[in-house]
Order: sequence, then structure tokens, then C-alpha cells
Amino acid sequence: MAWRARLFPAGLLVAALLAGAPTPGAGGAPAGGADPPARGVAVPTLIPTVVCHDKAVGDQDDMCIWIHPSDPGRSTIITSDKDARRLFVYDLQGHTIQSIASAHPGNIDVRYGFPLGGKKVDIVALNQREPHFKIRVFAVDPETRRLQPADDGKIVMGENYGGTLFHSRKSGKFYFIATAKQGPFDQWELYDAGSGKVAGRKVRSWKVGYSEAAVGDDITGKVYIAEEAKGVWEVGGEPDDPTPGRLVIRTHENGLVPDVEGLAIYPKTPGGPCLVVSSQGNSTFKVYRLGGDFALVGTFAVRGAVDTDGLDVTSVDLGEPFSQGLFVCHTARQGRPVLLVPWAKIAEALRPPRPPVAARPPERSQP
Repeated sequence: MAWRARLFPAGLLVAALLAGAPTPGAGGAPAGGADPPARGVAVPTLIPTVVCHDKAVGDQDDMCIWIHPSDPGRSTIITSDKDARRLFVYDLQGHTIQSIASAHPGNIDVRYGFPLGGKKVDIVALNQREPHFKIRVFAVDPETRRLQPADDGKIVMGENYGGTLFHSRKSGKFYFIATAKQGPFDQWELYDAGSGKVAGRKVRSWKVGYSEAAVGDDITGKVYIAEEAKGVWEVGGEPDDPTPGRLVIRTHENGLVPDVEGLAIYPKTPGGPCLVVSSQGNSTFKVYRLGGDFALVGTFAVRGAVDTDGLDVTSVDLGEPFSQGLFVCHTARQGRPVLLVPWAKIAEALRPPRPPVAARPPERSQP
């Protein structure tokens, strides 16, 4: 494929990731994907269809999927690179559309229809870890698919480590929930202050243990937070909801091994919405049914995805090969590319095996 040669002049890293060969400079460690979650347990390992890797990449730790308003095939993957201090925007074939400077970006998320300057715009927001703890907001230009800075530069907070956006169906307000290593979690309302720039005000704080990843479920009004050592918390997304919520998924159950990292929601499975969780300790991905007892649906791995931090998923038909949606994830393998897998492959891998069909006895000839 042409994009491989363009992104990797010698094609070595892509070939290693997709073929399962040792990654150059990786000390002979196989790039064939995740370590098994437990001895004797078979986990389906899926091969990524597209690899996103700009030549300036350092560590694309987190990412989000932006859906184009009129042509889903022109949707993009937007990555947050904490080492390169940049954001990268890719098309669905892995080509770089934009590389934009951003001081030590953390987790990144997207929401649609934010009221700004008398218009409805799509925004991408992230937590900035240094030199000052901030929330940074960008607007997406649907024509060029490029990002433009959109905040007033004054959304300054205490310690942050990760976070997520949440859009309230109750009030219509947009929020950014910032997670932390040690300090409190802060929820900030984002709004147009009248200057055509996004401003913010803190509306509540609460405490959970060392956490980075989070995801907002706008439909149910819930926010899910990954406490790295303990599991996944569910808390109401409204500022007056009780905190800290409840621990709904626990580590050391169903093969979930710390650190608990990336979270994303896939809304359209036959049994209802599911939460996808990065089980970093064994380089696998867990899929849980949202609500009820948060039952485990299944486990899968992605070839080349090891020690995964961030991930994202969409159920939108983006055209082939992503007609049932798209899963994207970070990897700690050399080069830190972002790996794209069609959701159809994951759905097939998670489908329970069909019971064997009993053989019909041979027909006896009539005398």
C-alpha cells in the first residue's frame, strides 16, 4: 500500500507490526502483539488495517475519532503526543493532514455542536500537563479537517493527568472532567464568554485514586473513570450528582490487570452499549456490557499493541473496511504508532462459538 512507503521510508516498522516480526531496535522482542492474559487462555489477536505514524511522532499516548458531518469517509484520527508536544491529524488511510504544536498534551476528546461565536462548531479538548496545568480547546474546520486554537488561554487548573469531555442532555452544557494522580478531579464547564473564544469555570471537585483515562456517556449522563490500580468508576456527569460514584469494574477479576488505562464506549452491539477497557498489565482489551452487573463480553488483543494507554472507538459507518465502525489504540512499541482495526473484526472475534452440528446418521438402504 502506498501509505506504508510514505509513512515509513524503509517500511520496517509497519512490516514488523503487521507481520509480527521483531521491531527494529526492540532487543528482539516480538512485535506480534499482546502477551497472553493467562497461561492456557486463548485470546483472539487482530491485525491492524491501518497504521498512523508521522515522522515527527514521539509517543501518541491518546487519540479521538472526529466524524465528518457530511462524508464519514473523510473522518479523522486526532492524536495527542506528549513527547513530541504536538497533535497529529490523520485521515482514515493513515496520511498526515496536520501537525500542530501543543504543550505537553494529555488525554484528548471530541464533541459536536458547541455554540461558539454564533455558530455550532465541533471541538477537540485536552488537558495540558505543563508548563501550566490547563484545558486547551480546538475547533475543527470541516472543510480542511484541520484544528484551530479556540480557547482563551485562561482555563488554568490544579494538577491534571487525563480527562474527557461530557455533553449534558439535561442542560445542554459542555464539560471537561480532568483526572489526576494525587490531587482532586475537577469538572469544568466550557462556554463561549462572548469573545468567540472558549472559556471555562470549575463547577465541582472530588477525589479518586491515581487515574488518567475517562469517558463520558452523554446518552445516560454517566462518566466512567479508570483508576489504574482498582478498576473503573461510574459517576453521574451533572455537577450536582453525588461523588465519587461507585466502582463497577474491578481489577483482578475476569483477567483485568493493572494498570487500567484507556476507555471508550461502543454503543451499537446486539446486547446494548459496551465499554472497551485497556488492560495494560497483559496488553489486552476487555469489553464489558454497560449497566446492570457490567458483565464481561469478551477479550481481544491487537497485533503490535503492547502496554496500551489511550484508545477510542466509533460505531459510525466510515466506509470499507470500517463499515461497522472503527477501533483505534496506542502502543508502546518502538515508534509509538496508532493502530486502526475495523470493529467488524472485533465483533467476529467476540462472537460466541457456534455449537457443533450433530452429524446425521447414514441412511439405511431399504431391503
